Amino acid sequence: MTAAPLPDAAPAWREIVRCCRDAWRIGLLRGFNGNASLRLPQGVLITRSGCAKGRLRAADACLQAADGTLLHGGPASSEGRMHLAVYAALPQTRAVLHTHPPLLLSLSLRLAALDPQGWRDDFLNLPLFESRAWRQRIAFAPSLPPGSPELARAVAEAAQTAPAVWMEGHGLCCHGEDLDFCLGLSEHLEHLAAVQLARAGETAA
Repeated sequence: MTAAPLPDAAPAWREIVRCCRDAWRIGLLRGFNGNASLRLPQGVLITRSGCAKGRLRAADACLQAADGTLLHGGPASSEGRMHLAVYAALPQTRAVLHTHPPLLLSLSLRLAALDPQGWRDDFLNLPLFESRAWRQRIAFAPSLPPGSPELARAVAEAAQTAPAVWMEGHGLCCHGEDLDFCLGLSEHLEHLAAVQLARAGETAA
């Protein structure tokens, strides 16, 4: 297997590099966390395991078949199973972006500490028109081990009801027609988390 992306996958890899770099610049990705992928005619192009998403190189590209077989590069992301499950459940989806947004993570932990059973009802629940609209785009997956078949199934099931899936104790998975949409959705939800955390701080003060 060669390290560089296949020639006909090069434009898609540039799209992944740009998305991951933008996500890193705005703080949705840090270090080695998160992953991104695109569905191609020849398989799924995805970031390899253990690569720094803000500094991707050609050697960080992997191509997987729908059944998970590694066709090029590797090793594939530890969350490759989740990406493949989302694509299998949603034939129209072309892109998947998994991030670890710090404000959304902070908000979920804060709410869960206050109300372990009902925190989802308060997640991004603000007296704002945009909050009511964007909350409808979020589904939830329970806390499950990263990279596990169980998490992949749970995310794929939730993704059939919303373009964003919050994985408890883990992060955010967005899917759509392209990575620009996935990144925009991730950024918008992180913005709402910032507003809710700021509001909670003002209330506490």
